[in-house]
Amino acid sequence: MNRIKKKNSELISTLECYLNNKQSIRKTSELMNVHTRTVSYRLSKIVDLTDIDFDNIAEILAVRNGIIILKILELL
Repeated sequence: MNRIKKKNSELISTLECYLNNKQSIRKTSELMNVHTRTVSYRLSKIVDLTDIDFDNIAEILAVRNGIIILKILELL
């Protein structure tokens, strides 16, 4: 179970960093100290799991709100 939780945490961290850096794979990889292919793979995995459309601003806003809510819940 810990492995799954760690993997989900990596995906969420990658998604948050990607969104916070104007959806730049290069900048995300630099900040996370991982290869650009790793970021691309993780984003692809996120799309497979969620069907998120990174070109849809309403979806991006919903995802950002979800990340904020998740962080709040982790603090409780």
